[in-house]
Amino acid sequence: MMESKRLEITESALKLFCQYGIKSVSMDDIARELGMSKKTLYQSINDKNELVEEALQLAANQDCKVMSIFKREDINAIEQFFEYKKMMEPHIGQYQPTIMFDLKKYYPGVLQDFQNNQKDVIMDAYSANIQQGKKEGFYHEDVKEDVIARLMFAHHVYTFDDSNGLFMANELRDMELFNEVFKYHFRGICNAKGMEEVERLFCENNEEQK
Repeated sequence: MMESKRLEITESALKLFCQYGIKSVSMDDIARELGMSKKTLYQSINDKNELVEEALQLAANQDCKVMSIFKREDINAIEQFFEYKKMMEPHIGQYQPTIMFDLKKYYPGVLQDFQNNQKDVIMDAYSANIQQGKKEGFYHEDVKEDVIARLMFAHHVYTFDDSNGLFMANELRDMELFNEVFKYHFRGICNAKGMEEVERLFCENNEEQK
């Protein structure tokens, strides 16, 4: 019972942190969102620092589940990217940069642990995708999977962080940016057969959105 209550609190906190940032969300706000007293909240969570750590761990677990798409063998390597895109689309428009700013300023250790975990998960997923794409004849044989996996991880932690000044927050809420990143990625690793599959899937995707 305690564990399910703790998870409910963590899920609610993560949602609020993503919407409003960490600093501006108080324990009172979280208790109010859950419809419970602050006393009840503190029976499950010691303090806000602990809650931030647990929320980031939950986010890491969610990322791990999403990235597992790149290890599916029932769809081809390029289809995996489009499945990933479908899963991400509902969240892209909700992107708020405040949470990253707050993590960097007030919780650098928690952020570092989160990104270290992300690095392992993301690089492992993209390495698996490249291996599969080569076997299926979609990717160039001489593509170095370890290099590409690191470059894709860099996209996750740098390109999609507006505090770096590369893209503004409103641009990061536009799915078209993700499409361009995917196209750039595919043009670098796909052979002619692979690009045909990419074009087919983009056409299908465009038809579904009409």
